[in-house]
Amino acid sequence: MAAGGVGLLLLFAWEMAFPLTLADLRAAGGPNPWSYALLLAGCAVLIAGILWINGWYRRNYGAVVRTRKQNRVGAVLAGAGLLAFLIPFEAEIFAMNRGLLEVPPQLDASGHTLPANFMLFTLSLWIIGYWLYLGRAFWHYLVIAGVGFVLGLVSIAGIPPATFDWHIREVTLYFGLASLAGGVIDHLILTRSMPSSGTSVATDT
Repeated sequence: MAAGGVGLLLLFAWEMAFPLTLADLRAAGGPNPWSYALLLAGCAVLIAGILWINGWYRRNYGAVVRTRKQNRVGAVLAGAGLLAFLIPFEAEIFAMNRGLLEVPPQLDASGHTLPANFMLFTLSLWIIGYWLYLGRAFWHYLVIAGVGFVLGLVSIAGIPPATFDWHIREVTLYFGLASLAGGVIDHLILTRSMPSSGTSVATDT
């Protein structure tokens, strides 16, 4: 999870450096091939890092064997997380396209979208669901979810601007920091509660 957080923070840096909307691409004179090459290289390094970290955990703490019930619940939770992002994201796209049709071109409002970043709210709700799935001892996820709600309220106030690119950057930064913080705290909890082992561990019966 922490590796995913690092990847999202790198993606946030990429989003800050390169255009995200078609209007920004046109203003920049078209897409920059090097930006996409950099993005693909970053994804490759991230995948390699995740595989290495998973291998390290298996070598030091053993393999975790999940039950069928846990696999089903995990799959449902993963699907819910995807919807928590995609539904408000599609609403952002719809609102932006509608703005292109309704706002005179000279006002250049092509980047404007929903008045608040609803992805922050939906992802915060998903984090609460993830907390319930992990167990109530992992209270730090409630704090992380609370930060997301506060950031959502800040977006209602128009800080930062209510544009598609800024909403995407806000979510990437928030979820990157949330994943990094959650992963590091989870690691500390694991190392304090489990001795190093090379055996398989069943999480449930």
